[in-house]
Amino acid sequence: MGGLSLPGLWLFLAGVLAASILLAVGMVWIANKTVYRPGAKRQTGTLSPFLTTVALVYGALLGFTVVVAWEQFSSAEENVTNESSTLATMYRQTVSLPAPEQVRMRDLLRTYTVAAQAEWDARQRDVAGGSARAAITDMYRVLGQQATTADPINAEIREQLNVLTTQRNTRVLDAKPRIPGLLWSGLLFGAVLLIGLIGFTHLGNTLSHMVLSSAVAVLLGLLLFLIFWLDHPFGQRLGVTPALFDYSVQVFDGVDQGT
Repeated sequence: MGGLSLPGLWLFLAGVLAASILLAVGMVWIANKTVYRPGAKRQTGTLSPFLTTVALVYGALLGFTVVVAWEQFSSAEENVTNESSTLATMYRQTVSLPAPEQVRMRDLLRTYTVAAQAEWDARQRDVAGGSARAAITDMYRVLGQQATTADPINAEIREQLNVLTTQRNTRVLDAKPRIPGLLWSGLLFGAVLLIGLIGFTHLGNTLSHMVLSSAVAVLLGLLLFLIFWLDHPFGQRLGVTPALFDYSVQVFDGVDQGT
């Protein structure tokens, strides 16, 4: 469930920025080698409408994608927070269960929480996922041993368990990237096209042209990296982390201590 590690994420960002700068400098260099500079003023005037149109269209697409990716990221974070809260609520509700069921339910809730946290580790994901699913199934079995009418709290715990199952399913689905490859192709092509048009405009000072073009390329690279990161919301240290389940563990310990 976890995405790139923190060092891997920073390395990927450095690669994106380096590629952006190389692309910008390369476009200016190609323009200097292929475009007849004495006529550059006239050519720049011809390029201006195209540059403006591409910048407006690409800016709208980029902004829309950032907003959608942020909404998906926020939704994934909120769902994990709610899952942690549901676990804490269920653990407190076990105080009304008979002793055998109470002990079993508490053990299963702790098992589920540990497994959910382990799902962020790619090496433990499959085993942890199976453990979490088994814990949910066993909780249904424990609650199924009692008649629903025996105690109203039993029905409430069942309802909370249904909510927990839904939240887990949502978390698993949220771990998969939502932005389709076709949209990524459009974003990358638009960035290259825009940087290329900027490179083929005319500035009197080549070094200044390279610096300004690189600045725009770095901005676009940062935004594309941001979209990629938001589309992979789960991480060990950044993004949606397993630390959100620490609250549940604190509540578990508090209930066991009678607080």
